[in-house]
Amino acid sequence: MMLIWAGLLISGGLFLNKSSFSMGVLLALPVSVAFYRWSERAVEGANHLSPAKAYNTFLARALVRMGVSLVILVLASLKGPAFLLGVLGGLILPMLAYFTEAVILLVPSFKKSRL
Repeated sequence: MMLIWAGLLISGGLFLNKSSFSMGVLLALPVSVAFYRWSERAVEGANHLSPAKAYNTFLARALVRMGVSLVILVLASLKGPAFLLGVLGGLILPMLAYFTEAVILLVPSFKKSRL
C-alpha cells in the first residue's frame, strides 16, 4: 500500500510539472520503508518482553525515527519548498498506508450495519 501511495504522489508531482516534489518523495521512500520495517521488528520482538520493556523499546525507536525525520526535513528545506513537501510526503507514506488499511477494514462493517 505504501508503494501505491508513493507512485500516486510521484505521478502527481510529475503531472503537475513539479519534478523536485517527485524527487523528494522518491528519496524519502527508502527511509520510510526502513522505518516501517524497524518498527515492525520492534512490535514482533515484543512478545517475549515485559509490557514496560516493550513500551520503552517501541517508544525509543519512535523517538529516534522522529529525530532522524526532523534532520532529513531540515536538510530538505535547503532545496526549496517543493522538495521539502515531497520529502514530507515520502516520510508520511506509512501513515497513509495505515489509514488506507483502516478504511478498507471499516467499509464492509459500515455496509453490514445498515442491513
